[in-house]
Amino acid sequence: MSTDDKARRLVDQLQTVMEGADGAIARNAAAREALSAQEIKVLSTLGRHEHCIMSKIAERICLSLSGVTGLIDRLVAKKLVARDRSSEDRRVVQVGLTEEGRELHSSVMESQVEFARGALKTLSAAEQDELLALLGKISDRIKSEKKLA
Repeated sequence: MSTDDKARRLVDQLQTVMEGADGAIARNAAAREALSAQEIKVLSTLGRHEHCIMSKIAERICLSLSGVTGLIDRLVAKKLVARDRSSEDRRVVQVGLTEEGRELHSSVMESQVEFARGALKTLSAAEQDELLALLGKISDRIKSEKKLA
């Protein structure tokens, strides 16, 4: 199998796994009732990165800044996130989860962890360790490439 074929296979398999994780979130009643799919992406981003400026949120969820502004407006109205302007530069808006937002994010994360638990059951303990090590290497490379960009 060529490197290109392997890359295509990896993309296909990662998409299947992510669809499964997204499905786990969709089955989470609290998230399904409270949030759209895009709002869940914002919530997940803020849960992983604590506070983010608006442009970083837009970059991380692949949406325009104006699109993210609308999402943040809705999440503020739902009391799940709060906006703060930087004291150094008033043009910079930081967004963070409120206590209610953290609780909902925790619920969403638990749905994903439950999905991952089920997925890992198909592997032996050694295979689980190997999978995590290999994904860790890929993740580390992605993170280092982001720092260089």
